Amino acid sequence: MPTDKRKTIILGVLLLAAAFALKWWYRSATVDQLGFVLTPVTRLIHAFTGAPSTFIPGQGHLFVDLGILIDRSCSGINFLIIATASFTFLWLRRIDSGCARSIIATVIVLGAWALTILANTGRILLMVQLEKFDLHLNATLHEALGAFFFLASLLLASLAFDRLLPHHHDAHTT
Repeated sequence: MPTDKRKTIILGVLLLAAAFALKWWYRSATVDQLGFVLTPVTRLIHAFTGAPSTFIPGQGHLFVDLGILIDRSCSGINFLIIATASFTFLWLRRIDSGCARSIIATVIVLGAWALTILANTGRILLMVQLEKFDLHLNATLHEALGAFFFLASLLLASLAFDRLLPHHHDAHTT
């Protein structure tokens, strides 16, 4: 195996290890430590709804006007981990990335984070809209709708990412 492909595989394995380490860290992370995902979501929800929020240490971001608390369980960390792993596996299918490897790895990390923020914001805004129409979901339906929203977001983003990745063109195609 050429050295260039080995470097790409090593970087891919490091990305997957980082995703695993994030999952390990998340087991004991507090809401106060999850600001890198909760704060951008909170700001976007404020931008879309105009509703102010208050951060309550140890609890989360409270939107009194919306009647919601964005807490640890709303962080989307599991989605971030899955998105990072999915994008990494898509990339590793085409390990001939050469000098673009560090750029692609950066795009994977930042893209998974941005997708997490956008998907999580969309999911929460959908729940807020349902509440405005007096559609109160029980915990199971709330989780199921959230899972569907995340899955659809991951599927669409994965398809787009796969199309953006450099493709190896075989000179012997017929």
